[in-house]
Amino acid sequence: MGQLPLKDLYIGKTDGYNEFLEYGQSVCKELFFEYPNFDLQKILNGSIYYICGDKGTGKTMLLKYVEAVVSEKPESMFSEFIRFRKDVDEDQRNQIKRSGLPQTPFEEVIESEIPGDATINCVLAWQVYLIKVIINRLKHTAYGVFDRDSAEWENLCALLDAIYDDPQNANPIKKILPRIKKGNVELNVAKLGKVNLELEWTDEAKKTVPFSELGKRVIDLYSKLQPVPHTLYIFVDELELSLKQTKKYERDITLIRDLIFAIQYLNEISKENGFNVYAITAIRNEVYKEVKSKGLEINKPIHDFGIQISWQQKGGAIRENPLLKMLVRRFQCSEKICGLDPTPDVFDAYFLKSVGRSGIAIENYILDQTWLRPRDIIRLFSIMQKVAGDKTFIDQKTFEIVRQQYSEESWSEFEEILTVKYSDVEVEGIKLALTGLQVPFSTRDFAERIDGKADIFEEVEYLKTKGRKPGQILRDLYDIGVIGNYGNGTPRFSFKGDKDIDPMLPLTFHYPLLRFFKASIKSYDKRLSEYN
Repeated sequence: MGQLPLKDLYIGKTDGYNEFLEYGQSVCKELFFEYPNFDLQKILNGSIYYICGDKGTGKTMLLKYVEAVVSEKPESMFSEFIRFRKDVDEDQRNQIKRSGLPQTPFEEVIESEIPGDATINCVLAWQVYLIKVIINRLKHTAYGVFDRDSAEWENLCALLDAIYDDPQNANPIKKILPRIKKGNVELNVAKLGKVNLELEWTDEAKKTVPFSELGKRVIDLYSKLQPVPHTLYIFVDELELSLKQTKKYERDITLIRDLIFAIQYLNEISKENGFNVYAITAIRNEVYKEVKSKGLEINKPIHDFGIQISWQQKGGAIRENPLLKMLVRRFQCSEKICGLDPTPDVFDAYFLKSVGRSGIAIENYILDQTWLRPRDIIRLFSIMQKVAGDKTFIDQKTFEIVRQQYSEESWSEFEEILTVKYSDVEVEGIKLALTGLQVPFSTRDFAERIDGKADIFEEVEYLKTKGRKPGQILRDLYDIGVIGNYGNGTPRFSFKGDKDIDPMLPLTFHYPLLRFFKASIKSYDKRLSEYN
């Protein structure tokens, strides 16, 4: 038996940011497990600044961990955390998009008429915003990163104050861009004081300047700052596409693409001028793929300055699997936090040795419930905490009582991913068409299910009338890990490295979803039946 009941374990949260809010920085830093090939120093010295990975692989957790490391040296390191999803609202996103339009009276153009052309360039707007974030963060300190006595620092601070001053906005610090009208920004000239920047005024009163002119001047002044030996990190997280609405989705592709480039250019300025200022961002693989699919050349910076988070095990003993080691660390850290000596062998103390009639080793069984992501482990065991919190030993019954809920919550996450491409009605139609299939199944089986259920369910009929091809739907489901190929008794899944679906091979659901889709199992396959 284990030393702690399940309810007292620090299993974590499915969202890394929520985990830090719940447990606090010191506990989360202790819980953090460094996944394979992680090199903290390359992130700290600016060699790596794109953190890429699938949803749920721990990108936010990594950024928050680096932030925790930085916080250990408050006398010489500073940081700021930006959440794209939360901190950049709809109005601000539209404003950034407008700033990337040609110099026309775009302020008077209604949103529905703003072109969605990927040639719109919002890089300048993002650079101005990131520089504003840097300066505002450092204003809270009396020292560090840049020489505060230089004329360049004084000029840049004065210009940003003049640009972002807006009596109608009670909190200009949270503003992404200044108020722009017909391509111009009205400055509060009084904020400039005695600073003479020789700006390109567009009115006789010398109050308005083209945003493009101001943006370039901000970048020029920033590049001329005098560095001192302290470091600042800007973390940018939650680069997510808007779901369901195509226009917002297309807009966000442009915004995220240009934010990625703005981060690159900002880091280039740091390297060229010896600044210890590093912008680091986390990018979902599906977002990267969507941006790349539009023919936008972002693969080079991502390849040169990015790292891919992967929890796949390349050989070795099963106990050396990084996901299992992460789980063990959380059990042992929980015991330590509760004043107990960590259990040497967590699996022996807390788990049964094998599951089912065929005796699947518990380590294999746990991994088979996941998509090789930390989020899956956390979801599975946090559900156990809720339904069997007083237990100190996890037996087969414990796994059985959480199967349905775990299956449902896992599918809910895939529904969110699918809504990037499919409407809510279509996603429901896909679910209905999949429900009740016998596995393994073929593309023809799935097509026949759509035809057969279209007469019963309007969601399936809608899916059919929209011209969605069964083969393409299955390919999309394969790409995100809902289904896999089935050959010679061994399933192949995209998250295990088999990226391309084989249309000639049978198909099956990933183990945790078998029960959700009420799949019937062919009698000859005993292994699949253990998970249903």
